[in-house]
Amino acid sequence: MRHLLPLAALLLAGGLATADDKKADTSTKVTGTLTVPKDHPSMDKLALEIRLYQYDPKIADKAADLVEKVEVKKFTHEKGKETVEKFEVGAKGAIKDGMAYYLTVYVLDGDTRVSRGELSHDAGLGKVLTGGHPREVKVTAKAIGKK
Repeated sequence: MRHLLPLAALLLAGGLATADDKKADTSTKVTGTLTVPKDHPSMDKLALEIRLYQYDPKIADKAADLVEKVEVKKFTHEKGKETVEKFEVGAKGAIKDGMAYYLTVYVLDGDTRVSRGELSHDAGLGKVLTGGHPREVKVTAKAIGKK
């Protein structure tokens, strides 16, 4: 009984942390998985480029600002086999009030985009982080110029 009193006092004082007590992540870190389907054309030693952008959704004529660019050099995919690449971008930045964020994923052959990453939750702009959009994403590579 005497051991239960300190435990009860600790609980009443809020001394035990719960999962809800975790602080919200305010970084611009986005993690994800890029999947290149097995029917996608082969790619040999190309560049996988992942960019995170920040923009003000209230201003139409202002270019977005690059938060971070991550490049995987010598990215390879063999047709007939699924390729999976994990990534992280934007970990050093902080979410700014009123701003919105989007992600672009491309495979480049020199300066030519040969494949585009389509986010499973948003096939359009690729919004992330704010407005209910996720910070963990699944991306599927689509060959540019192919349906």
